Amino acid sequence: MPDPRNLPDSPEQAGTMDDLGFDGPHFVTPWWPEAGQDVPAAPPAPLLPPPRATPHRPGDTTDLTDEIARLARTAHHVMLQAHQALGEWILEGTSRPLPTWAEDSGLPGPLAVLEAGEAALTQLTGHVPTAVRTTVTWHHDLPPHTTGLRARATGSGTDPGARTWTVHHEGRLIAEADCTTGPPAQEPGRALPEYPRRFTPLARTTRSRVDVSDLALLAEGRAAEVFGPSFGLPGDRPAEPAGFRLLDAVTFSGLRAGRYRQGHLTATTRPGARAGWTSLLEAAWQALQVHALRLGLHLCLPAPRFHPWNGEATGIDVPDTTRLGGPLTLEADIVSVGLVPRPHVVADVCVLDGPHLVARLHGVGTVLREEPGAAVGPRDPAHTLRHTTGGEPTYTHELHLAHAAEGDLGVTYGPSGTSSQRIRPRPPRGDLLMVDRMLTAPYRQGEYPTGVTYTTEYDVPDDAWYLEENGGTAPNLLYLETSIQAAAFAGGATGAGLEYPRENLTTRNLEGQACLLRAVDLRGRTIRQHTTLLAHTPLPGSVLQRYGYELMLGDEAFYRGQTVHGFFTEPVLAQQQGMDAGRLVPPWLHRRETPPATARTLDLDGGPRPGHGRLDFLAGASAELVPDGGTHGAGYLLCTKPVHADDWYFAQHFLHEPVMPGSCGVEMLFQMVKAFLFHTGVITEGRLHALTPHPGAELRWTYRGQILPHHRQVQAEVHLRDVRREAGRLVARADGSVWRDGLRVYAVENIALQDDSDYRTRVTA
Repeated sequence: MPDPRNLPDSPEQAGTMDDLGFDGPHFVTPWWPEAGQDVPAAPPAPLLPPPRATPHRPGDTTDLTDEIARLARTAHHVMLQAHQALGEWILEGTSRPLPTWAEDSGLPGPLAVLEAGEAALTQLTGHVPTAVRTTVTWHHDLPPHTTGLRARATGSGTDPGARTWTVHHEGRLIAEADCTTGPPAQEPGRALPEYPRRFTPLARTTRSRVDVSDLALLAEGRAAEVFGPSFGLPGDRPAEPAGFRLLDAVTFSGLRAGRYRQGHLTATTRPGARAGWTSLLEAAWQALQVHALRLGLHLCLPAPRFHPWNGEATGIDVPDTTRLGGPLTLEADIVSVGLVPRPHVVADVCVLDGPHLVARLHGVGTVLREEPGAAVGPRDPAHTLRHTTGGEPTYTHELHLAHAAEGDLGVTYGPSGTSSQRIRPRPPRGDLLMVDRMLTAPYRQGEYPTGVTYTTEYDVPDDAWYLEENGGTAPNLLYLETSIQAAAFAGGATGAGLEYPRENLTTRNLEGQACLLRAVDLRGRTIRQHTTLLAHTPLPGSVLQRYGYELMLGDEAFYRGQTVHGFFTEPVLAQQQGMDAGRLVPPWLHRRETPPATARTLDLDGGPRPGHGRLDFLAGASAELVPDGGTHGAGYLLCTKPVHADDWYFAQHFLHEPVMPGSCGVEMLFQMVKAFLFHTGVITEGRLHALTPHPGAELRWTYRGQILPHHRQVQAEVHLRDVRREAGRLVARADGSVWRDGLRVYAVENIALQDDSDYRTRVTA
């Protein structure tokens, strides 16, 4: 089988994902059909009769293959005549609509647009091409019907590279195509990020394959009968089916499979009599629509409908269209899955006839939109569409949180929850976003009654990146981020994010204390966060809020704490002076007149480290260790590392205002305690990842400054308090601080780790 990476391509086919906007919530290709829709009538016979074929009689000397060839030519002639007849209505200058039979032919909206454009091109050139290299760009969502489509083709009838077609509806440009010429180029490929974003499905299923009977159920909107009860939408089941008629089966290879580590699927299709690149593209759309349903993307929109993705151009390369009629296999590498601006799936698709590559589609995408005029903002739980896995209604859900992180805040909070200012309080985005849904409606926006508890949820992925990169155990970063994000979002939802609407406003965590109550395996589980507003304090240019919170699995809490968030205007945030009232107080080791005799330098890059990948916070750090140093005389470690503007967390925390999360600085201190224990021989390399946060120990942190991309250097130190055995387990406690460019900005007390080997064995089994 040919390697899909070696397929031909052209530079013109390379699109961008920069423009994620769309114009109007129009829809087409119904998946959730309207009740009472009429089934389209079949088209009448061709307008012009085809040439008669000579029948094959027993005893004829004419070879049967010649007759088959004549039949094929006859079919081709019929198609050409139909295209020519259709083109007469849509030629440049005619300005007349498509004939009624074409409008009622049963073609789905996207395919009707493509066929209209191709018919206009056929009329211009006088023939149906047998090789296609073109780029299709969708400018707007398609209208709810194809009445009034108008297409025109321009260019030279002899120069394929100078041909284009456009299709309009009521004066709006819907789609256009540009032909390409020249020798096929080697596929340029896409740049694969070092850490591809991981999309977590909105519902979980064990189904990895769907067949014809499943596709029929999906076409009727009965996803819950295929993938499981959590995939159903409330309301009556639609009466009229839409179609996945071009597919025989779809098989899914996993969320991290494929060339881009975003997923891979295989679909089989039989284009049949309508074989051509347009029907091939329709089959690819249908396969991606099935994938979108399997991810649960339909669950966050009212009456969702599928449209072609207009975020990037689609490249089509079909060297020989005559090979598209038989059974074909579509191999789709998912490029991206996301919820902003609306739920979408984009893929690169290779089309195979057995072992032979027959086509390649680059940047094929499908997107779900709500019905026209439908509200997509938060809803009172009594009228919500989205429910938890336990059947409870939600106030906000994954679509709202995705927009809160990097989209339209009007979607998150409603039209009244926006500001013309560029910077507003947002949660982290991408893989750092660790809250999914809010079940509790705010008391009343702009009012902050203390004692009110807000409930939110976060679905921990089965293959969460922070578990993989922390040796299989949950890092303290997870506990910190999911709890303080839930608190900050609750504060924003109640209206704190709308204070000072005429100024840029941001949020920062200032301090807190928290305790892990018990060790738990979180993979594939849903964390429920209960956040209670304890105090609301308005100040000039800022608002402070204190929260108490619990993280729960089921009915049992496993993490509990309090924290303070500040909502700051830019002038107030700029007044942060660090932990020492603006004074530059150096680390403990650098305050010694002479280095301690036991001090030594460590080569952290030459040995094992507690984390890897994004969680390798000690990468590139120089280290100085004093086994009997520090304020408690029990041990000391100082690490120094540069700040890089492209450090991964800056791109995810926050939109328009990148800052190093405080949780990353705290996690670095946890890792430094582990490194101290390893390099002083207290633990072996095999026990490095067995060290986990110690249940029952209250961690306390204070942040009085921020680390930004333009800063040059971060320093961190830990002072060991003690290392001892408790109930047969190794327990280590320490305090720590973090500096940026000489200014101490974080102080952390009671960092506590234990060697819980039994727990880790249970997690990794």
